[in-house]
Amino acid sequence: MRKYTYIILSLILVLALFSKKRFDLTSDHRYTLAGTTHHILTSVQNPLHITVYLKGDFPSYFKKLQYETAALLEQFRALNSRITYTFVNPLEKKGLADKLKKEGMIPAEISVQQKDRLQTIPVFPWAEISYDNKKIHFPLLVNTGGIPVEEQINRSIERLEYAFTYNIHKLTRKQKPAIAILKGNGELEDIYIADFLRTLHDFYRLAPFTLDSVATNPSGTLEELKKFDLVIIAKPQKAFTHAEKFTLDQYLMHGGTMLMLIDPVKANKDTLMFHHRTYALNAELNLTDWLFAYGVRPEPVLVKDLQAAPVAIEVGKVGKNPQLENFPWFYAPLVQPNPHHPVGKNTGKVKLDFVSLLDTLPRGPRKTVLLESSPYTQVIGVPVQINFEEIAKKPDVNAYHAGKKIFGILLEGIFKSAYANRVKPFKTDVKDSARTKMILIADGDIIKNDVIKGRPLPLGLDKWSRMQFDNKNFLLNAVNYLTDKNGLFLLNNKVIHMALIDKNKAVAEGTFWRRINMFVPVLLILLPLLFFRYKRMKKYSHPL
Repeated sequence: MRKYTYIILSLILVLALFSKKRFDLTSDHRYTLAGTTHHILTSVQNPLHITVYLKGDFPSYFKKLQYETAALLEQFRALNSRITYTFVNPLEKKGLADKLKKEGMIPAEISVQQKDRLQTIPVFPWAEISYDNKKIHFPLLVNTGGIPVEEQINRSIERLEYAFTYNIHKLTRKQKPAIAILKGNGELEDIYIADFLRTLHDFYRLAPFTLDSVATNPSGTLEELKKFDLVIIAKPQKAFTHAEKFTLDQYLMHGGTMLMLIDPVKANKDTLMFHHRTYALNAELNLTDWLFAYGVRPEPVLVKDLQAAPVAIEVGKVGKNPQLENFPWFYAPLVQPNPHHPVGKNTGKVKLDFVSLLDTLPRGPRKTVLLESSPYTQVIGVPVQINFEEIAKKPDVNAYHAGKKIFGILLEGIFKSAYANRVKPFKTDVKDSARTKMILIADGDIIKNDVIKGRPLPLGLDKWSRMQFDNKNFLLNAVNYLTDKNGLFLLNNKVIHMALIDKNKAVAEGTFWRRINMFVPVLLILLPLLFFRYKRMKKYSHPL
């Protein structure tokens, strides 16, 4: 019987050695790849190599990220032998660390104990994918301020499958999605959206598109617009005609998607910065009836929020150099995107300027709030004069009681045409409804990058306060979500439950558990030995 047991065990070991079948027994299925990931990885036809720069002697939490990355990539390689990977320590190769920095792979600075002193060393939590003479790099670490490093690592591990799969998909797909940048209605000039367009350029086909030809060739304009996967409307300042709205309506009805960033109220921040005052007026974009049909209504008001970004004001000069000081500016709400939706997950605070609110109605497609104020808000009607004299006044907290207000919303599902029961501005192949997606944000400045001496700054960097906000990451997530047709972006919502150490409890009960760990293993060995010795002595002992 024992002979057959050894044979069976040997066969099981041999089969386990050569079999690629894996069993994921974790409660959150962290080692189970999604169906979308399977499809994308198995479609890779040429050699694809992944270089991970997360290697070296660093703290345990980075070791955890390294281990989980290696485990994921091993699954990738087991699924498709054309995918290979290596881990590289940039500090071991001369000049490599400087090269990575120049390419935009900024290291994380961490403190480690080396011998008798604390030393700061750079760690490169980045990965680079090479495929068909093309390369792309991306961070492995989710850098969200205000949370413990262990939680950042946990979020980074949750995002690993999406990050690798999405970037592999971007490199290997045969055709880039097409994006139309709408022009002709006073939208932002290219220099003010240059940084975001530069970010999109490598993986999307971008083209300007104007609705001017709607007046002379409406059907042809619509047919051309339908060739695009997404339309971006960035801060229009000129009213839309009914023919233009009908064109956009029918674009949506035929399955197109839209990212619409509008200012229901017109207020100029640059005028405010230079003259310390400006006027806020109704922008009168003529969009209310169109958006009302989809179940959302932009309100031409301004929302002040106690949770706001600062504004830099000149308080004096040292020689010829102006001295700036940051003051809270309640017209610039600082918003944390919805962490429960893929568009807002793992993003930092987003800065808005002179933002209005969105009112939702119980009609139209399904609605998901993406950007929302704090509860401490005040709603200001227009027209109104805005000046920096407000900074000198202590805010009356009791006046900020308007509650949470919606600044950005996702509409998805079945859209019913806004012109279903109305006279059509022109004849076309009318479609009444379709399943599609649209993101509407009541602030056009969310996409606007500052400009210094004719050169665009990175999106989200405030040229006055020099503070960096996460506008670019949020908008990039929005574009990726709107153009995603295979459910890939939903991988960004993956949740992994990792038990974090309660540091206070660990300190309070540390001595007790150290003693348990020292003595219990010894007892577990000694007790059986003593028991068997006792049994043996009892069995073989003879009375005198």
